[in-house]
Amino acid sequence: MTQVVPGAGLEPNPGASPGAEVPEPARELIYLNRDFRILWLARTFGQTASNTAQFGSLIAITELTRSGLEVSLLVLFWVLPSAILGVVVGSIIDAVSKRWMLFTANGLRAAVCFGFVLSGQGVGEIYILAAVLAMLAPFVGPAESALVPTLVGKEELTSANAFLNLMRYVAQIAGLAILAPLLAELAGIDALFVVTAVLFSAAAIYASVIPGGTGRHAPRFPDEAARWGKGAFLQALDFLKQDRIVFRAAVQPTLLAATIPLLAALMPFYLSDVLDQQVSDLPIILLPGVVGVLVGLRVVSWFANRRAAAWLGAAGLAGFTASLLLLAFIDGADATFGSIFGFRDQGLGPLPDVSAKSQLVMVIAFPMGFALSVVNVAATVVLNERAPLRMQGRIFSVQSLMASLASVFLLVVGGALAEVVDVRVVLGLTPLLLLYAWAYAQWGRVDPLNLTRRLRRARSTS
Repeated sequence: MTQVVPGAGLEPNPGASPGAEVPEPARELIYLNRDFRILWLARTFGQTASNTAQFGSLIAITELTRSGLEVSLLVLFWVLPSAILGVVVGSIIDAVSKRWMLFTANGLRAAVCFGFVLSGQGVGEIYILAAVLAMLAPFVGPAESALVPTLVGKEELTSANAFLNLMRYVAQIAGLAILAPLLAELAGIDALFVVTAVLFSAAAIYASVIPGGTGRHAPRFPDEAARWGKGAFLQALDFLKQDRIVFRAAVQPTLLAATIPLLAALMPFYLSDVLDQQVSDLPIILLPGVVGVLVGLRVVSWFANRRAAAWLGAAGLAGFTASLLLLAFIDGADATFGSIFGFRDQGLGPLPDVSAKSQLVMVIAFPMGFALSVVNVAATVVLNERAPLRMQGRIFSVQSLMASLASVFLLVVGGALAEVVDVRVVLGLTPLLLLYAWAYAQWGRVDPLNLTRRLRRARSTS
């Protein structure tokens, strides 16, 4: 029988009758909470600016070099700093004021973008821009996530994290699909990075007035367990080793965050080689996935009031993995579902012709998007509920570190494998790897390399 730990997100809401709904203010109006509103506005401005800068740098490097190798190298410049700095960033975040950390990091990002506009804007300057922005980014995301439980009550955590995830997708659409391409096309790279700098400046201004928070959650461990010191990063690893539920919650979004870049790299080949569609049809094929994400964010609070967040995260990961397997075995799935539902090649009104396989992929994309949003929200809620407040910066930094390392590994291995085998083989192997990683998170050793012991030994002998 599973033991229920108070504050772990495994017990029913106190005072709530079975089937009772979350009160309307917590479920519908969380964005009107003044303290929380300042945080999500700062986060949305910053994420929009970051997405605009990333896509803008890709546009700039492509126009200058027309080299796929240079573009791949730039992507690594955006990814690797998080992996390198993840060991120390969490300790710094927990040691200083998170409000001033966000103000400083966003202010520096604005200064870097203004500096790029005034520079020669050559290939070297683009790499420097990407590297500096990527080095500052790890100081922002974990600090924002760690602030959430200090600004909202426990009963509002699910709604708050769902809303933050919604605004993250809004920021991605605004930055990647609207601002960056439109500004680059109509006004040029200079105007693009001026707007980016203004957005970072707005994020810094909002961050400067974020309330310090009152810490409404009692830490699950005594405060001494979260005291910052020389072994701060080791304390975060120790906490993951002691609390298996927190470890699983950290692993779930890590696996999805590592898989999404690989899917993005494989989708153009999947569309042309498997679905016989144009790459330009990708937004049409994936539109149901976007709808699934939005629906998941809308209803996750309802589910969280009836099921533990830890259970929701596991169920969401299982649904995402199953959907990925269906994409890998799309030929067999097409034959099965086609005989039942009668899928056939057809046009969707004014849209291009959509093959029967593509229609099935559109059906599969909805539960994939739904599962993605549920996992991200549920895992964050578990971390907010169980981790001591003064340790959450380190916990989220460790999660970011794991996601960066895993995404680099999957991109390198999966991309190389896709060069020699069918893309469906890579898609079929990926969920097997996810299942293995999840099984290990369930029952394996949290620290198989004895990293904490090795780091302590090295520190004691230095």
